[in-house]
Amino acid sequence: MAWFLIVIAGVFEVAFVISMKLSDGFKNIKFTILTVISAALSFFLLSLALKEIAVGTGYAVWTGIGAAGSVLLGMYLFKEKKSRKKLFFLSCIIMGVVGLKLFG
Repeated sequence: MAWFLIVIAGVFEVAFVISMKLSDGFKNIKFTILTVISAALSFFLLSLALKEIAVGTGYAVWTGIGAAGSVLLGMYLFKEKKSRKKLFFLSCIIMGVVGLKLFG
């Protein structure tokens, strides 16, 4: 259950970052509210998951999901630059997260 919680926390981490971008410096109230709610849910679920998962592993997985998801959605939603190097290093993050899950 803890791994499920940390994945969902990571998804809310991605929602937090994307909604912060869409809030336009907290000028758009709808996305500002979504930013606060997403961040609160992400931290809350992370705190629940850390009851069973080692803090270093849990934090690394959470941030890895957030970073990878944010990069991918940034490329898709905001047409951010894609490059082979960027995708290579993104895959390194994903492999690290999978490795921590398997061996953590």
